[in-house]
Amino acid sequence: MNLLKSIGLPLIVIFGMVACKTSPPSTTLAVKSWPIVFDEDRTQLSLDYMQEHYGMTPEAPTIDPKMIVVHWTAIPTLQASYEAFYESRLPASRATIGKASPLNVSVPYLIDRDGAIYQLMPDTLFARHVIGLNHCAIGIENVGDGGEHPLTEAQFVANVQLIKQLLTKYNIQYVIGHHEYQQFIGHPLWKEKDANYLTKKSDPGDAFMQRIRSELSDFNLLPLPAEDSIRQGISGQVRWYEGNLMPTVGDAPAQQQGEAVQRRIHVHELTHRDQATEESGFFSKMHSRQVATVYTDSLGLFLLSLPVGKYSVLVEEENGLFANRFDGEGHIAPVEVEADEVIRLELKIDYRATY
Repeated sequence: MNLLKSIGLPLIVIFGMVACKTSPPSTTLAVKSWPIVFDEDRTQLSLDYMQEHYGMTPEAPTIDPKMIVVHWTAIPTLQASYEAFYESRLPASRATIGKASPLNVSVPYLIDRDGAIYQLMPDTLFARHVIGLNHCAIGIENVGDGGEHPLTEAQFVANVQLIKQLLTKYNIQYVIGHHEYQQFIGHPLWKEKDANYLTKKSDPGDAFMQRIRSELSDFNLLPLPAEDSIRQGISGQVRWYEGNLMPTVGDAPAQQQGEAVQRRIHVHELTHRDQATEESGFFSKMHSRQVATVYTDSLGLFLLSLPVGKYSVLVEEENGLFANRFDGEGHIAPVEVEADEVIRLELKIDYRATY
């Protein structure tokens, strides 16, 4: 079955860059249709992304909107911003995020510097624009940046008007800036399976978002998760590995990526191997102070605030506590937390794997 037809989206055939506005921008809320390519390739790439990063296997790449995420393009012109989203696949110049997926970034809405609003794709189609939350987020991009091309007052007014319209249409719980997305790590809406796939963002900034949210007080929006909860400590994911993990030519076997699992994590003061009983790769009778424990969620994700200090982080298994990292001095799974820093960890349970 053609998935594009099943969701009512016409197939856009590419003969060249469709790129010129047919009429001058408007400062009203009139939203102009300016579609990017959403062909069968982008459809499949979206489905692949949803499965690989979120563990979701829908028939069509659609979302159930629960939040709106506001961005800036970091590109100074409307035309160049549009062209950045147009193709289905990322350009070679974006190799860093291309490692996570070849799917190009996109959003439903693009707002020009004069406040004109363009719709690039339907609200409820999957778009890649915010790590961990694409499955539930409608994105709004604003032409500009935080430097030579700051966002304009016309853009602020257009964002407020557009967001209010979306709030009346969908069951939106949060309105956030792109720079605030990491506050949702560990939240029920967070679905990213790769704990190491994170980027630092600054758009569109606290001042812009505070102004927007101050205009939305009549709506029943939820407060963002407390930023303090991830300001200092550890976060990450526990993954299970087994079987033959010898390097292969071509695509890596699925088991090489591991499987996210629920576990209990134990955090001790930095512990040497001599301070614990070790048997068959498991530790027991830890002669060091236990600082904290935390359970992962269904995707193996965890988040834990910790004081500044040095720790050993182990995973609880049936046969004892497991760790597979040691420093040159023999300390078990060492982690150092510094002031105002969150250490990202991937805890690998691989005692049934061969390399």
